[in-house]
Amino acid sequence: MTDRPVSLSAADTVIVNGNVLTVDAEFSSAEAIAVKDNRIVAVGRNDAVLELAGSATKVLDIDGATVIPGIIDPHGHIGTFGMEKHFVDLNGARSVREICARIRERAQQVPAGTVIVTTPVGDGPYFFNVPGALEEGRFPTRRELDEAAPEHPVYITAPTNRIPNSAVFNSLAFELAGITADSVPAGNPNRVQIRKDAYWLDGIEIPRDPATGEPTGELRTMNPLYPQSSYFDVVTGFVPKPTYEFVREGIRLLAPDFVSLGTTTLLENHLTSPEELRAYAELDLPLRVFYTVELDPNRPMAELEELVRAMAFAAGKGFGNDRVGIAGVSIGLDGPHWQGTAVLDEPYVGPFGDLVSPGTLAPVEAYRAVVRLAARYGLRIHGEAAGRGAIQIFLDTMAELDRETPIADRRFILEHCEFPTREQIAECKRLGIIPTTATNFIWGKGDEVYLDRLGPDYAENAIPLRWWLDAGVPVCQETDWGPRSPMFTIWESITRQTGLTGKTIGAHQSITREEALRIFTMNCAYALFMEDKLGSIETGKLADLAVLSADPMTCAENDIKDIDVIATMMDGKVVHARDDFPA
Repeated sequence: MTDRPVSLSAADTVIVNGNVLTVDAEFSSAEAIAVKDNRIVAVGRNDAVLELAGSATKVLDIDGATVIPGIIDPHGHIGTFGMEKHFVDLNGARSVREICARIRERAQQVPAGTVIVTTPVGDGPYFFNVPGALEEGRFPTRRELDEAAPEHPVYITAPTNRIPNSAVFNSLAFELAGITADSVPAGNPNRVQIRKDAYWLDGIEIPRDPATGEPTGELRTMNPLYPQSSYFDVVTGFVPKPTYEFVREGIRLLAPDFVSLGTTTLLENHLTSPEELRAYAELDLPLRVFYTVELDPNRPMAELEELVRAMAFAAGKGFGNDRVGIAGVSIGLDGPHWQGTAVLDEPYVGPFGDLVSPGTLAPVEAYRAVVRLAARYGLRIHGEAAGRGAIQIFLDTMAELDRETPIADRRFILEHCEFPTREQIAECKRLGIIPTTATNFIWGKGDEVYLDRLGPDYAENAIPLRWWLDAGVPVCQETDWGPRSPMFTIWESITRQTGLTGKTIGAHQSITREEALRIFTMNCAYALFMEDKLGSIETGKLADLAVLSADPMTCAENDIKDIDVIATMMDGKVVHARDDFPA
């Protein structure tokens, strides 16, 4: 059956001979799609849709390839990861020699004195077995980095999603950081305090060369909250702060990576700076970007009220257009389990082997006050809560709001929510809360954190997509830290495999292929109040499409994660295409 066209004038583009997975209410399939301007004007059989082709219509024969709606990723970190586009990329480097060669190449390209920053040692996003995966089984020393870049400070960043972790400096970087052999006592134990100028830096270990007593160049953080510690401000103070041009260019360079994977819409929940906001507004990106503004309950209430009052124009469904806009505010409650800062309902093993029972990132009453403030001004709330304890605080706060004014139609968001109980899921259903979560966490943290530190009882019901769907909650999936490919995340939703050992965790929480695709399309569109514009291939909707190299509904299960995107269309325009795409 063919959807009736919304216009009788000739289409701009007609796609024929496709396997079109419409993701409509019936999950029906079709052969062809017609696009006029930026809208889908017909979906159906080849012959019927071709009736809309005129003399100027571009007809694309995709020879049986599968077409899906453009993917909507509600937590993509384009701003954060965009800045890494400026760094020396160490992904795939398998030896100290290769790391130094890449740094040497950059040193030859930039003026002496320029700070050279690299991605962490190892392969992202989860940096398994570092530095053991290198041929030498160790990090490069500062002397080796000195040889690679004698006239440049070198800073190899630490992976922020691993604790403990290590950064590496060369001698010039150490000098600029003000760290010498006298900065730390010989034979320093873990969690030492390092003297640097007038500061004591908590929780950093500097290994020494046993032969010389000199620092090796490695800085090993032993502080689970190191991103908020003095480490960044003091030790890495020599690294230039990101300018607007730096942030803007990083976002511009990273955006094609997303569309090459079939993603056409992003929700950015960690707006890092005013520069990032300005970049979204000014760049003509090949994908849609909506973002939230973070509210830190630890800030003075007068400052927060001024900010929230200034954002009142974004009340309700948000502010902007179909390409870029503000989707509300995000307010964090706890950190991640791997960091030992997630708030559970009982103590658990932290990153250093001791039992931890962390509190919230801000006092609970301060958190609730900020939530009430945002709600009073009509702003949409995105609450970040990973552990059961934090989820309960979020839900209790939402229930309090609901008693004053019903909130079910406001579609508030619960971010991460790794370990909700069935009762908490039922409460989300009652309150109209939409969860966004990531089975990628099972891949990245399933072995070392979920199984080894939290135990099988928690691990078996981590990221419980089955429970969410069975309760009738429109759960959303995100890629978050990665892998960035939505096809990988869809595969992970089905297999629930861990990245280190390949174990399956909680097979009873697996979902079907159809459900996994719907979560990443229609459910996410609903979360953005855009279900009438995005999320399915239907007449009248915006023409956001991805053409795939295989059908994720019928290919071998283990092949789903490797499906390639032949082409991506956003707003009726091809924004990514392989050489073999007929455009």
